[in-house]
Amino acid sequence: MSPNTRLLLYALAAVVALIVLISRFKLHPFVVLIAVSLGMGIVAGMPFSSVVKAFQDGVGGVLGYIAIVVGLGTMLGKMMAESGGATRIATTLITLFGQRRVHWAIMFVAFIVGIPVFFQVGFVLLIPLVFTIARRTGMSLVKIGIPLVAGLSVVHGMVPPHPAAMLAVGAYQADVGRTIAYAIVVGLPTAALAGPIFASWIAPRIALPAESPIAAQFAGGAGGVPRDMPGFGVTLFTVLLPVILMLCASTADVALETASTLRAALDFVGSPIVSLLLALLFSFWSLGYQQHFTRDQLLKFANDCLAPTATVLLVIGAGGGFNKVLLESGVGKAIAAVALGSHPSPLLLAWTVAALIRVATGSATVAMTTAAGIVAPIAVATPGTHAELLVLATGAGSLVLSHVNDSGFWLIKEYFNMTVPQTLKTWTVAETIIGVAGLGFTLLLSLVVGCAPPPPREQRELSAQGWIDVTAALDPARTPVYAGDAPLKFEFLKDMRKGDLLTLSVYSLGAHSGTHIDAPMHFVANGASVDQVALDPLIGAARVIDIPDSVRVIDAGELRRHDWRGAKRVLFRTRSTLRGWMDSPEFHRDFAYIAPDAAQLLADAGVLLVGVDYISAEQFGAAAPRTHQILLGRGIPIVEGLDLRPVQAGDYDVIVLPLKVARHEAAPARAIVRKPTGTFVGLTAARTHRK
Repeated sequence: MSPNTRLLLYALAAVVALIVLISRFKLHPFVVLIAVSLGMGIVAGMPFSSVVKAFQDGVGGVLGYIAIVVGLGTMLGKMMAESGGATRIATTLITLFGQRRVHWAIMFVAFIVGIPVFFQVGFVLLIPLVFTIARRTGMSLVKIGIPLVAGLSVVHGMVPPHPAAMLAVGAYQADVGRTIAYAIVVGLPTAALAGPIFASWIAPRIALPAESPIAAQFAGGAGGVPRDMPGFGVTLFTVLLPVILMLCASTADVALETASTLRAALDFVGSPIVSLLLALLFSFWSLGYQQHFTRDQLLKFANDCLAPTATVLLVIGAGGGFNKVLLESGVGKAIAAVALGSHPSPLLLAWTVAALIRVATGSATVAMTTAAGIVAPIAVATPGTHAELLVLATGAGSLVLSHVNDSGFWLIKEYFNMTVPQTLKTWTVAETIIGVAGLGFTLLLSLVVGCAPPPPREQRELSAQGWIDVTAALDPARTPVYAGDAPLKFEFLKDMRKGDLLTLSVYSLGAHSGTHIDAPMHFVANGASVDQVALDPLIGAARVIDIPDSVRVIDAGELRRHDWRGAKRVLFRTRSTLRGWMDSPEFHRDFAYIAPDAAQLLADAGVLLVGVDYISAEQFGAAAPRTHQILLGRGIPIVEGLDLRPVQAGDYDVIVLPLKVARHEAAPARAIVRKPTGTFVGLTAARTHRK
């Protein structure tokens, strides 16, 4: 049995164990998720310490964002419920669409609201409406709720500017505007099938408990005292305020320069957490003081609604931990390897790879970005493939079969107060319908758009034109050597200048000489050696960041002052470049270094490669090599000793290739960059495929 097959069987057993322990033996999901996650990591061969750390990182990564969103969104929903605002919107929708069609209205509202916001944000904003409409109409919560999550999910997976969709757009070199247009054409009928149509069929077959702790928080009617409801306009503006702010931020990112102060301000207020906070504060006035609530009542609303979210958040966080253990154990890579062996068409391959990774890891974002990276080179070499349709196929696959390893599964289960089997019959089936229908409509659309030629791509031979060498020359007379490292010694064994028949040299130098790559083995026990470092982080788009000469410590505060987010490879141009230190034999101990908190930010953001312009990224004399441990511990290679004098800050294509030295922690490398041309990915991938 191959290692990949064994790993997939372990993952399948872990999922089955989760379902059985929770649904059959009635164990608490929080406890089961922890136990199964740790067991999965151990049987997969992960070191004990790595298993615990992976689970902790997964919990922290999910809750660091979700906990704040759920908390703020729940308080905003409570304000809407207690003030009568949710009832006002619900009655208006019922009046406009009629009680029999209100679930269709919810789907369209979710589709529109979901375009500029994340799934979780849209969910907590709109869930109060679902509870209120279900209570007032007597309709099943499932019949109203499934259209809500279907509309939000389709937009989350298929429609830019959502992060995963945008990353796929970049990987496939697709046109953003055309992708959005196609996504709406495919997304609306997909959401209709998985939402109102499926919900109408499944709702009579799902019996929910009469009481729901979360729904009770949105029952409204403070103290049972009747009061006038707020106006429809002010209530709608309050709930849509986060959407408006996020939409402004997205517009600013397109219309304004990166260095614009206005863009930075709009990005700040348009971030999910800040926009929700501002909406909540506004609701205290519009739905609180304007409705004659006292400060004591507002405080009570906030306290009352947060208590039931504790269990919800713990289960969601544990689901994120399980997800992280699956990723760290290599399940995603094993799934991708299996899919690539089947050789289907690019659209089917993109969907299949994304779907398999989604099922194995539970993360739609990981599934979409990983699948796009795998399929893009094959798609480029396949004539007639429409990049925009590949984005949709990948997005559809990334949504299929959400189950117990997806934190969204637990979010829906806890809010709707369903059992695990009920959540599988509703949410999981709805997500699978989205995945399958999304692929089907994409294939139908390909029959239409396939009649028109795809947008032309520049076709030219890959050449040395535009490439800039940023490698520091290896020369014993002018290459700096880190204190205590081996000196450079170059000798001629034979020299034609001295009458020999040939020239023959011998070199003696340390592995960390000049421009070089540090592999995980450098500071991570059992880490990958330099010959095992994959090509993916070493080739692709990079961003050069200018650090002022006066800055010696690139800490989290300094990093936040620069536009680096979204870059997959980050190269720091510091005082070492400005002073030409990579071309000076003297070792300078006061070089600029990356602080551990900045390294953590880079690692958490998913950066693939970090580069510096001196022979170490670590503070000289540091008590512990934390920066290296953080980056290399995440599998992020570090390129040190770059000579960035020929380039300025900005975006580049980069290639950094180390010598393939077996079973060692580092090796000298050659590094070149050039300004992006739009053909780098395609030409490189096509050549690789032809070989």
